[in-house]
Amino acid sequence: MTKEVYGNMGIILRVDLTTGSITREDASKYNEEWLGGRCLAHYLLFNEVDVAKTEPLSPDNKVYIGTGALGATTFPSSGRTHATYLSPMNYSGWGDSNCGGHFGPALKRCGYDMLVISGKAKTPVYLYIEDDEIRLESAADIWGKGTIDTQAELIEKHGEPTKLLCIGQAGENLVRYANVRTETTNSMGRCGMGAVFGSKNLKAVVAKGSKPVKLFKPKEFYKVTKQLRDELMDPKFGKVHSLTYELMSKWGTPGITNLIGTTGMVPIRNWQRCGIDPKFDRLVRSWNKDHGTRREACFTCPVHCHAAYAVKDGKYPTRGGGPEYETTTALGHKCDITDDKAVLKLNTMCNDYGLDTVETGAMFSTLMELMERKLIDKSFLDDIDMQFGNGDACVAMMPKIVFRQGCGDKLADGPYRVAKALGEDALQSVYHQKGMCATGVETRSTIGSMLQFAVSPRGSHHLNGLPTAEWVNIPPVAVKVAGFKEAGDVRSYHPEAKARLVQYYENMFFLSDSLGICKFNFGHLGYWHDKVEDLEHMYDLICQSIYYASGIKYTTEELFEIFERSNQIERATIVMRGIRREDDQPNWKCLNKECPGEHPVGPIPLPPIDGVKYNKILDAYYKQRGWDMNGIPETDHLKKLGLDFVAKKMKKALSA
Repeated sequence: MTKEVYGNMGIILRVDLTTGSITREDASKYNEEWLGGRCLAHYLLFNEVDVAKTEPLSPDNKVYIGTGALGATTFPSSGRTHATYLSPMNYSGWGDSNCGGHFGPALKRCGYDMLVISGKAKTPVYLYIEDDEIRLESAADIWGKGTIDTQAELIEKHGEPTKLLCIGQAGENLVRYANVRTETTNSMGRCGMGAVFGSKNLKAVVAKGSKPVKLFKPKEFYKVTKQLRDELMDPKFGKVHSLTYELMSKWGTPGITNLIGTTGMVPIRNWQRCGIDPKFDRLVRSWNKDHGTRREACFTCPVHCHAAYAVKDGKYPTRGGGPEYETTTALGHKCDITDDKAVLKLNTMCNDYGLDTVETGAMFSTLMELMERKLIDKSFLDDIDMQFGNGDACVAMMPKIVFRQGCGDKLADGPYRVAKALGEDALQSVYHQKGMCATGVETRSTIGSMLQFAVSPRGSHHLNGLPTAEWVNIPPVAVKVAGFKEAGDVRSYHPEAKARLVQYYENMFFLSDSLGICKFNFGHLGYWHDKVEDLEHMYDLICQSIYYASGIKYTTEELFEIFERSNQIERATIVMRGIRREDDQPNWKCLNKECPGEHPVGPIPLPPIDGVKYNKILDAYYKQRGWDMNGIPETDHLKKLGLDFVAKKMKKALSA
């Protein structure tokens, strides 16, 4: 490095598991143009991997794990870690995973902005990183163990400051929806990163860092980050902003269930129903009152949205971390299971085995609907009675999936592939986009959210850019972010309003993922959305923080230019893997079935998505992004954005 690096650490660490080679690269040359974290990971993946042809579970796939310029600092909630890779879960092949906790700060304090893992070890290993000491160690004694024991044993071996990412038996057995775990609550949950680790014989990455993060202007940085922390917790800052803090800090994400259910957004019974149903009350707050043991927080976060729990009675005594809204809806609402103790047991099992709770819940609820429709019977499921509401059946089925025993071998491929093998009729029961099932959002209730889920490069997922302004519906904020007040109306099909709304939030979500901060506190949910001035204030303080941390000055517009370029890389990649307009359409249920349920806002039942109106929105979105009407980025537009290398590689792949 030719100059002093601030905010970032200035080094990319590369580990080749096949050869055992460990190299370091100057990262500072990328900082200004690609920021770090998610944006930098996208750039590196696209340039270093044959993204059109590489099989996700092959040694040629690479995993890019990044922190960010604000990670591991006093900036509030700066404990996020982002990973980019090719995914074995969705058929688009795009893999993005993100988690909170403390691993990202530990990796950064070892001296690294990005960890790049390639190849495949001959035998199971884990990667040990302690500042400048880096080595591969045998994982023979922990291979076959769950994430709880794996973390406990590695922390005992290497000392209490140790932080790690690890997989359980699901990742080892290449379950397509296996995740990567850290601590008791946090997961890199979606897209099957655990299976990618397993395919590389990589059990864990251990980080134990002691290096300080050098700040460009420390006093100014501490002042502005304290202001941000205080304003996040200010009960008088704004009604929506402060209510978000109250709910999240007291109840965590399950506490918002009935709030977002007011529009019918909460899915029930495999998306057959939606909205607010009192029979699920024990999954909203009661579980926390009866079984919660403490609130927990990620690195430097003042919100404490995580929890720990202990169930001491009944047939399923258990303890663990969480659960999140996505877990209570996936394993509870979608499966029609109302018993909080059963859901907590399933959450603990998923966490220990290393399974994505969202896709696991979708697998269960899809099987339940297929049973209900008599498209499968108990003989298909090794005589396990997967009926709606049967928590015992889910407990019995999970280890079969994890260890690929009997019917579990095919179920390990996920709901989309299981149903596709059964035929088109069965696929109608799978609420997915691009082969990955939806998180806990009923997209027939919110038109902008429907578009965002459909065009998401990794499939149905709210953290690619769920449009907050549509949820809170404050007209001046909607006009600010999209140019039209209709952007804030959940039922509006205004083409330009919804297209610009989704583009804005998709780009906005790169902000947190690339800086190493939490999007819940900076753009998602209700923070900073009471009025236009609050949103502008947030950006101003973030830009100040970046400058005081790194010495690099950005305007909000300059940041969004980086995010736009990064989004184009995502799209070019999945286009090179075959994704086209037909893959950006709502799933069969959204287009063909109404959804009954109780909710005070919006029509009952929710009507299906209007395909003609939706496609007018999609036309507007493609135009806004600079893509042709088949969803392929235009060469001239890519070059205008300075992405000549993307245009060239995409053209070559499409002409092959």
